[in-house]
Amino acid sequence: MGQLRPGHLVEAAMWLGLCLFLFIYSFEFNQGIEIYKFGATAWPRAIILLMAIAALGQLYHHWKLGDQATSQIISAAVDDGAEEAAHEAHHEGLKWYASTLGLLIIPFAYMRVPDWITALVSAEGTSVHVIRIICAAILIGIFIYTMRRNITGAMLTLPLFFAAMLEDMGFYSLAPFFIIGVMFMFGERRAKPMVLIAALIFGLLMLLFVKILYVGLPVGNIHPFYDIGSWAVTILQ
Repeated sequence: MGQLRPGHLVEAAMWLGLCLFLFIYSFEFNQGIEIYKFGATAWPRAIILLMAIAALGQLYHHWKLGDQATSQIISAAVDDGAEEAAHEAHHEGLKWYASTLGLLIIPFAYMRVPDWITALVSAEGTSVHVIRIICAAILIGIFIYTMRRNITGAMLTLPLFFAAMLEDMGFYSLAPFFIIGVMFMFGERRAKPMVLIAALIFGLLMLLFVKILYVGLPVGNIHPFYDIGSWAVTILQ
């Protein structure tokens, strides 16, 4: 069993002291909010609590295992075979880098190309929505096709693509597909577990952001995604 050194105690004391200071300071803005029943300090105090738990957990880790275990973990992380695996998977060639760059361009293409087309054809109203939906469908198809040959590049691109489409399509419509996409890229291929896990994660996110934190998530600007988002907000609230 490892032994605590003075440095461990000083580090923990500094973090816990910071948490105490922030908690005391939170009384400066401790007031009610009309749209949030837990008040202005609920979320900051939750972060402070997590910081304190992390500090105590780190102290316990040093007490239980000592510095030797930490050194072993760092050494294993440095020598994890990642460089050799990248070489075997041809992640060092020009073709792979070009493929990754092409994937990373897709989110930015969605942010610009529909606007260029809209300006070119002088589209208005519903036509603008149709153009954005068609562009999204084409780019999603390109992403899926390219993803099969470059999972690593797709992992880097998917969060950016999700963020790029969020304003138009809304969180409520996109999040389940984003969660399933992440699981697929990490190797899961069984449809039923993917759907069940996605539903569970999505439900927990809704509970946290909509019911507890009252955070306004994007509902989207394009029909029918806007309708789906508005319906979800009405049901959840």
